[in-house]
Amino acid sequence: MLGALYSSISGLKAHQTKLDVVGNNIANVNTAGFKRSSVNFEETMTRTLKGARGPVEGRGGTNPSAIGLGTSVSSINTDFKSGAQQTTGRKTDLRIDGNGFFILKEGNSRFYTRAGNFNLDANGNLVTPSGMKVQGWQATVREDGTMGIDSTTPLGDLQIRVGSSLPGKATDTLNYTGNLQQKAGISDLTLSVDDLSGTGKKVDVGIKFSYDKNSDKWYWKAQGEGIVGQGAFQLDEDGNIKRSFPSETIPIQNANGVLINSPVAGKITFSEIADVKNKKTASFTENSYVTSSEVYDSLGKTHTLGIKYTKLAENVWDFDVTSGSGEPVKNGKGFVTFDSVGQINGKYKYADPNDQTTWPEGVTAMYFENGVVDPTTGQVTYGDVNSEYSMDANGVVRFRGAEVPGGPKKGQIMNSQFDEKLIFDPAEKGSAPPPEGGASPLEISLNFNNVTQFAAQTTITLESQNGYGMGELETFNITDSGDIMGFYSNGYEQTIGKIALAKFTNSEGLQNIGGSAFKQTSNSGEAMVLSPGTAGTGKVVAGALEMSNVDLAQEFTDMIIAQRGFQANSKTISTSDQILENVINLKR
Repeated sequence: MLGALYSSISGLKAHQTKLDVVGNNIANVNTAGFKRSSVNFEETMTRTLKGARGPVEGRGGTNPSAIGLGTSVSSINTDFKSGAQQTTGRKTDLRIDGNGFFILKEGNSRFYTRAGNFNLDANGNLVTPSGMKVQGWQATVREDGTMGIDSTTPLGDLQIRVGSSLPGKATDTLNYTGNLQQKAGISDLTLSVDDLSGTGKKVDVGIKFSYDKNSDKWYWKAQGEGIVGQGAFQLDEDGNIKRSFPSETIPIQNANGVLINSPVAGKITFSEIADVKNKKTASFTENSYVTSSEVYDSLGKTHTLGIKYTKLAENVWDFDVTSGSGEPVKNGKGFVTFDSVGQINGKYKYADPNDQTTWPEGVTAMYFENGVVDPTTGQVTYGDVNSEYSMDANGVVRFRGAEVPGGPKKGQIMNSQFDEKLIFDPAEKGSAPPPEGGASPLEISLNFNNVTQFAAQTTITLESQNGYGMGELETFNITDSGDIMGFYSNGYEQTIGKIALAKFTNSEGLQNIGGSAFKQTSNSGEAMVLSPGTAGTGKVVAGALEMSNVDLAQEFTDMIIAQRGFQANSKTISTSDQILENVINLKR
């Protein structure tokens, strides 16, 4: 009978444990991120009364006989099924819609939780109510000056310091979008040359372009009045360069100068047009469109740049960058080209504003149709000269026509890759280093990939630029990918951090340490640190919490079962006691 007493006592203990677990589940029915537990029983050791015996000599076999010694708790399992969502609206309340865990740190130890009821401490750390720090990746400054997340680096404490300053970033990219009108006329070219009459003034020599639809060619003719010298081109009655000359080779002569009238047959002279040591500049006017762009220097100060677009030739547009306050803009000129369907064609050529449309050093020839002029010797050789012009990457000007032996092939302006960037120096008048505390020169790339050339009105505008002034963090949001987005007083939006999640091979192997937190064990497997939304970790839902996954109906049912089990074991004890009492009463 004593065996029955001891077995019943073990049953009382086991069912008391079950009642304890059920009570804990019910107590945490409203605890964020709580995971219910369940109890499993197993039989303890048995007392063998008789062993088994097999059939032998015509006698059948017998089974073993044994009496169990009670029960015990075999395991208490944690149910990691997701709980329902509770919307709170708090920015730091987070829920995981998946199987991942938030990673926490206390001292040098890591812990894991599903409860996302976080707060910010005095240092801006994202922490649990007990002070454990949430882990993730803080944004760092890249080489290009922008902020970014590197999820391959070790985890760290996440900080969201409202009121912290974001240093200004100098603009280095301007993105344009819109249309340049296809039917816009080509602008006239004006060359400013020295007057050889001794007055010392400048004389503007105009070159007017016109388009012949029948021949699909662009023609040019001279305009303007003044006296210039050195060099000659022959014009016909319409002011166009003649197609033929008395001889194939005409040397450039040191003439005293010829009066220029426009248009007129005869000669028109240009002063030192091919002198590489005394370059003459040219500016383009008419059919121009101007946009403005606000950029930031390295100190966060704003500057306004104006960009003027001018049509040079069919499918070719010039752009000229100027500053609003007169600061120098290096490499502020260039051109863009379009294909036959109005899409951007290739790269953009930049030029120094002090060398506008000039012969660069080392240029040896200016190519015409079946002709060439050598600026180093002054020798001009012509054939057929109808002057649709283009320029290659080396600055060699040429006109559409047959190929000149040894020269470039005919065609439109060539598209070439240039490494130069537009440089805007708001602190100095050149390339000297800026003074201490001054802003560094801006290097800005112009992006025209979204600019088209169709038969519509010109609508080119600045789509975006990546510079900004200094700002203070005013508020933040957390995205479903775990990115912490900061919103600054300068209107800029910046990623300031990213929440990390962990995943385990056997999450039920985690050990509960209280506070809705768990720690890794040998049976849970190593934590796999991942970004939200990858490998089944789940996305992060901000402004919401995961509720307890306790089901009260299930818990009350388990409570009744545990209660009845406890009562049954109690009855066994009382019955055994009565039997023992009867045994004792046998002796009177």
